[in-house]
Amino acid sequence: MIDEFRKCIADSGKLRSLHKYCTEDLRLPGEYDDLLRMSVVYCMSALDRLIHDIVIMKMVDIFAGRRQPTAKYLAEGISLADHGNLVRSSIPPPEIAFEGIVRRKLAHLSFMDPAKMADALSLVWIEEHKWQAIADAVGRDQLQVRTELRNIFQRRNAIVHETDKDPVTNQKFPLLPNDAERIEKFVSDLGEAICELV
Repeated sequence: MIDEFRKCIADSGKLRSLHKYCTEDLRLPGEYDDLLRMSVVYCMSALDRLIHDIVIMKMVDIFAGRRQPTAKYLAEGISLADHGNLVRSSIPPPEIAFEGIVRRKLAHLSFMDPAKMADALSLVWIEEHKWQAIADAVGRDQLQVRTELRNIFQRRNAIVHETDKDPVTNQKFPLLPNDAERIEKFVSDLGEAICELV
């Protein structure tokens, strides 16, 4: 889980390196800032996947009795059909069947927004002050961490859904290599902290 996250973050760094190679080393003509935009998207996708993986794995641990359930976990509903499949399941074993149910249930959800991320983590993490614990782990102010994550999430959405263009000028918003590197470091630190805490 954490290894896959680290690999995706490293892939983001490779895109930044490719940008540098094209613009500074080869001095190729043309615009290469979309490589930096892709690195932002990779970082946020890596974080979203990490949260999905943590929640799924820990929910299976709760189901199997290896982890204490949270109030949100206990209040989570499943369909009667899924319940029937779990009760009757021997192949695959109930844990595997439950993991499939959770994966299907969470597949269409995104956990990049700070509020949605905290809500998802409530399924498996009893900590009442989640963002305070996370901020403490990364050595920053809670409001600052949530605000930065929300800003990166909004920038990611602008890149993915709006081609990162200003609606007034129709020009792409600037993204500097230092900005992409800062985002990568922030997301990496955040993911590492969450994985360690949960």
